Amino acid sequence: MRRRDLLLLAPALALTACARDATPRAPDESPQQKIIDRAALAVDRLRSSGQFPTMDRLLAQARGVMVFPRLIKAGIIVGGEGGNGVLLSKDDAGGLSAPAFYSLGAGSLGAQIGYQEATVLLFFMTDAALASAIESGLTLGADTAVAAGTLGDSGEARSKSASKGIVQLVDVGGIFAGVSLDGTVVASRQEFNRAYYGDQATTRRIVIERSFAAPNAARLQAALRPR
Repeated sequence: MRRRDLLLLAPALALTACARDATPRAPDESPQQKIIDRAALAVDRLRSSGQFPTMDRLLAQARGVMVFPRLIKAGIIVGGEGGNGVLLSKDDAGGLSAPAFYSLGAGSLGAQIGYQEATVLLFFMTDAALASAIESGLTLGADTAVAAGTLGDSGEARSKSASKGIVQLVDVGGIFAGVSLDGTVVASRQEFNRAYYGDQATTRRIVIERSFAAPNAARLQAALRPR
């Protein structure tokens, strides 16, 4: 091809390259992003239900909040439960951190028959309670005194402050009138943090030091702002 033809073709090639660069990237479909997206949907659903009138007050006062959008409990005689969720902290100006990943799970909770899904929110009302969750995890009902905020078949919601600075709200969508989380272990999922943010990510660096940003968590952060 002659030099003159190359010069004439160059603008077209440049436009093609720009168009390629401008093509929208596929959305993040990682397991971690799905947890974040489900958490945002769960919080929006709880807000719109009108069943948790204390939610805005708790969000306004909390130093951090955990959202487990889909806690699944199933069993006959021996129960089992587990779920993945996220923790976000709040600074003095009300700004929310990027989410760090956590798991919530327990062994047998007694003789249970049936299948149940629930959404669990844990509000950390003090810096000490939040620090405990970050540094060593939690065992609900043992290491902490978690207040009840359970929505059951009665349609009534109850919540109150706990002596150790944690408030629990549980939305039960199954056949049980309530759910007990005693003995449930809440632990950091560092492998999820590294997969989502990179090898240097830790819960402390994400939630306290705020060394990482999560643009795809904007919807969840907006859902957790008091209104």
